[in-house]
Amino acid sequence: MMTADLSQQGSSKPRRSAHFKPRDAGHVLSALPRRRGFVRFMKFILPMIALGTVVTVIAWPQMVKRRLAIPLTFSDVETANAALVMNNPRYRGTDTNGQPYVVTADRAIQDPKDDKQVTLDRVQADMTMSNGEWWSLTSDTGLYNGTSQMLDLFGNINVFGDRGTEMHGHSAEINLQTKVISSDDKVWGHADFGTINANGMRVYDRGRVIVFINGVKTKVLPQKRG
Repeated sequence: MMTADLSQQGSSKPRRSAHFKPRDAGHVLSALPRRRGFVRFMKFILPMIALGTVVTVIAWPQMVKRRLAIPLTFSDVETANAALVMNNPRYRGTDTNGQPYVVTADRAIQDPKDDKQVTLDRVQADMTMSNGEWWSLTSDTGLYNGTSQMLDLFGNINVFGDRGTEMHGHSAEINLQTKVISSDDKVWGHADFGTINANGMRVYDRGRVIVFINGVKTKVLPQKRG
C-alpha cells in the first residue's frame, strides 16, 4: 500500500532561491534622485543632438559650396577618398566678351590636392560664339581647371552648331574665356561646303575662323544654285 504526502501538491508559489536577497528599500530610495537626474539630462540632451543633426544636414551643402573654389551648382554631393563627388554639376560663366557658356556633366570629382581642378563624366559644354552661332560640345570625360578656365575633353567628342557645323574627334582643349578650341588629334566633320578629315584643328576668333592642320583631306560638295 502506497501513501503520498499531498501537503506540498497544488501549490503554485515558486520557491525562493537560497541566494536571493531582497534589495534594501533605503538603497532603492537613495538611487531615485540620480535616476531622475539622468532622465532630466537625457530629456535635455536628446533634443540638442537632434537639433545638431538637423543643422548639420542643412549646413553641409553650404559648407561644401564654400570649400569649392569654382562656382558649381549640383543636385547632391558625397565624398570618396577625401574628394568631393558632385552629381549633375552645372557651371555657368561668361567669356571676356560677355558671351555666356554652360558646362554640365553627370558627375564631377574635385581633386583633393587642388580644389580648382575637377574631373567630369559625360560632359556637355554649350557656348554662344561671336557670330551668334550656338555650339554644343559633348565628350565621355573632361577636366576643368577653375584657375585657367580651361576645359579638356577626352573620348567621343562631338561638336554641333545650330547653323549646320558638325565635327568629331578624340581630344580637344577649350579656353572658355577666349573660345579658342584646339586639338592635335584626328578630327573629322562636315559643313555646308562638304566634308573634311585632318589630324588637328584650331578654332579662333570665337568660331569665325576654323583651321584644319596635318594631313587635311576635304571633299567639296557642289553648291545648289539659286
